[in-house]
Amino acid sequence: MSRPTMPGAALSRPPWRLTGSALLAVGVLLVIVAFWLPAWRSVYLDRTDTTPGSKVLGWALPLAVIAAVFAVLSLANIGPARQVWRQASLGMLVSNALACGGLTGAYWYFEVEDPYVGDELISTGPGAGFLLAFLGCLLIPLAGTLPDDRRG
Repeated sequence: MSRPTMPGAALSRPPWRLTGSALLAVGVLLVIVAFWLPAWRSVYLDRTDTTPGSKVLGWALPLAVIAAVFAVLSLANIGPARQVWRQASLGMLVSNALACGGLTGAYWYFEVEDPYVGDELISTGPGAGFLLAFLGCLLIPLAGTLPDDRRG
């Protein structure tokens, strides 16, 4: 970090750290808010069912917590130690994208192929909570992958 120019002045933070902190905060907030929104919506001939996020989004917590730990360690460290945590955050970004996409596809498949529904199901798909949790699980590790200001 750079030294303060005046005695008693606060240390200035690099722009990548401020941006990363903002992305991390927004990602955590999105995952938390997603639990209160409808996660899945199914439209039948006579009714519309919505599944609350608190029932469906339990998979998002472990992904978000592990990614947040990696992102915080990446944002807190400098030098060679930061590179290790940047790579870990990048790995979490890729694995979260694949895991969230795979879980969405699997849930969608089993929701559509439910043998007890019959021909009543018109459409089904993720709700706002599911999409916000997915976005939050991608923003959290993205915060740890931001490059620092050094060139080369």
